[in-house]
Amino acid sequence: MGLISSLPPRPLKAPELSSLNRSDAFELVVSVESEEPARSLLFATEGWVKGVLFDDEEGWTAIKTVELDEETRRVDGLQTCEEAILAARDHHAED
Repeated sequence: MGLISSLPPRPLKAPELSSLNRSDAFELVVSVESEEPARSLLFATEGWVKGVLFDDEEGWTAIKTVELDEETRRVDGLQTCEEAILAARDHHAED
């Protein structure tokens, strides 16, 4: 089961984010925005970071994936994915 298909067809509430953080599948799951429900998420594992965005019409979409290695640290991947999500939200708001 893939990341996107494992998410419910709606934005996530804080307890659901906490549950994802307790799972063995991810090392870190955070919301980009501070308000609930969470429509923009960053998922991190040992090997990658993904930025995921929820749209009412399209559901969850992976916006950006950054592979982590000796040259790309997790913090860099998180920043890159967050910037991609913010740009995608801005673009979507203009449509």
